[in-house]
Amino acid sequence: MRALITLLMLAATTHAMAQNTTQQLSIERDSVPVTTIVPVEQTPYTSTDSIAQTAPSPEKFLSRREQRAERARLYAFSIDSLVATRSFAFYPTAMQAVPDGEIRMVYADYFYAYFSPVMVEVHLPMERGTMRQISIINFDSSEMEDFASAKFQTQWNISFSVDDRGKKYDFALVISTVTGQTELTVESPDGAMRYIGSVGQRTRER
Repeated sequence: MRALITLLMLAATTHAMAQNTTQQLSIERDSVPVTTIVPVEQTPYTSTDSIAQTAPSPEKFLSRREQRAERARLYAFSIDSLVATRSFAFYPTAMQAVPDGEIRMVYADYFYAYFSPVMVEVHLPMERGTMRQISIINFDSSEMEDFASAKFQTQWNISFSVDDRGKKYDFALVISTVTGQTELTVESPDGAMRYIGSVGQRTRER
């Protein structure tokens, strides 16, 4: 009888301990922190290209033949615009005494003639006398008169006169809008000269 009571008490104690252990494990399990992930809504992002795009040049859509024709047209337009300003420079590459002098090349790059409505500057080589000695026409003048210009197809014809201390110089220019070749004729009491060269902007003092 005593042994039976002892077994019953032992069983009750074991059951109580089992319950306590289960409760303790349940408490420890429930006490573990749980991280809750909440999705955050963000505003939509639109990606843009920061590289500036330029429109393709119209010349890119032209054929090679059309491109060459367009360059010729633009060159002729530049000559027309230059003549319209009445301010341009002439740079000689060859010279000849009129009417039958020897053609001489001009290699020195400091020769020029500059024309504008308010000033004419001339620094050109010139042949004088029967011995064809080379001298230089060198003067500045604000006395331009009788200016005239006319275009015939692809050629400009310009003429005017300049007075330098009582000496009169007559200038005549023939400018091609196709090749750019320019003929300048200068007549003075000392003789007449014909120059071959080109016209352009006055880029620097010569």
